Amino acid sequence: MKKMYFLGLLVIAGQALRAQSVLQVTDVNNGQANVANNSTIYYTTTTNEHITTEIDAKNTSSTTRYYKLKRMDDMLNAGASAYFCIGSANCYPPQTTVSPITMTLTPNQTLSQQSISLLLDLEEAPTPGFSSIRYQIYNVNDASDVFNFTLKYNDTGVSIKENSSALASVSGVYPNPSSAKAFINLNSAFEGGNVTITVSNTLGAIVYTKTTALSTGKNTVSLDVDNFVSGVYFATLTSGNTVITRKFTVNK
Repeated sequence: MKKMYFLGLLVIAGQALRAQSVLQVTDVNNGQANVANNSTIYYTTTTNEHITTEIDAKNTSSTTRYYKLKRMDDMLNAGASAYFCIGSANCYPPQTTVSPITMTLTPNQTLSQQSISLLLDLEEAPTPGFSSIRYQIYNVNDASDVFNFTLKYNDTGVSIKENSSALASVSGVYPNPSSAKAFINLNSAFEGGNVTITVSNTLGAIVYTKTTALSTGKNTVSLDVDNFVSGVYFATLTSGNTVITRKFTVNK
């Protein structure tokens, strides 16, 4: 009897491991780019900077699902604070790590259709430092329907070679602010890798895209910002499954 019970637990555990989230998650600030489950989004910050990541999610199943958001501060820079909002009307202090409200998604419905996109905020300290904030969107009725992703800020160890990424290190955009032409220095881990740079504004609209082949070692990539209006922009670099975002300003 005990053996049968144990085998039953193994079957249940195996089913849970095979299950996947039905959510399709997108990064609104990065032109609605798809976010992979268990992936990482990278940022750099400046003194006292306030960064908001807007996330949307879609229920791709044929049944209505009920979700909550959980925030886990795996590493928080001293003096910085992390918090989240569910729609602009429901913002919670850093002490709140699980959303008080439950988000209902009918089949093929998105959070944005209900004006409740997830706004994930970091307020940097006077001295910028490393923070790693993990988020989980989970089904309150199905433990196997869970979506995880991490936001990392000022990760000086971004030396990622897995997933066919060519990026060994990435500088900030310079000069910052820029006026006519901006640059990014990239160190490539191997010859022949590609990087795609997408620039979006604060509304999430893509205003510039460029794909460049990389040589081993240091590469300097230019961005033509001459036609940009003054404002804040986000340069998102994609290589393999690695996505790194650098914030910069255009000042005409």
